[in-house]
Amino acid sequence: MYGVFERSKRQIIEWNSERMTNIAAVILAAGRASRFQSCKMLAPVNDTPLISFPIKAALSVTPHVFVVTGYWHETLSEAKERYDWPVTLLHEETWNEGIGSVIAKVTKQLSPKYDALLFMLADQPAVSADNVALLWKVFSEHSVDAVCCQYRDSVGVPAIAGKSMFDALQQLSGDSGAKHLLSDERYKITAVDIDQCNIDIDTPADLEGYVHYINNMASLW
Repeated sequence: MYGVFERSKRQIIEWNSERMTNIAAVILAAGRASRFQSCKMLAPVNDTPLISFPIKAALSVTPHVFVVTGYWHETLSEAKERYDWPVTLLHEETWNEGIGSVIAKVTKQLSPKYDALLFMLADQPAVSADNVALLWKVFSEHSVDAVCCQYRDSVGVPAIAGKSMFDALQQLSGDSGAKHLLSDERYKITAVDIDQCNIDIDTPADLEGYVHYINNMASLW
């Protein structure tokens, strides 16, 4: 499995060398996932852990991929070694304060080193390398503060935030995430319509339905 990730990493190092922006990917995986009743991030999608998909997608734009852990830190640490994921784990011990607090702390930690942060969720297995590369292309080629996904009736992650938004991200707290910033008129935001963003896994039934879809119906599209 590592070979697949390694090829992606080499490709993006070559591609990204032509750009000035230094970007890191942040995969949010700190929560307990209580509705799933187990470590959702390692739930199998045809024998591949769920979180492997956002890791692979993130590596399409940067070799600097950080997985933010919390409740399942020890389990994910063991899995990182077992699957040889080319990522860095960031353990947020106060994960239970909420996703807003987690984003704020991670942004504070990474902001001195990076010009942009790509935020992703661990439970969006349909988001592909091509999807993430498109977001990065739009961000790189346009003068915007952020690029995000357009959902059916909203906007959200995956999203890329530039330095101009770092201060606001560091002010987040509690269980309120950064979604409201993507509608803030102070910032220039571009939303990209990506159907795959609409798929997330909250429960075992969601996972069963998604696996059934990719095994039996995806080829029909």
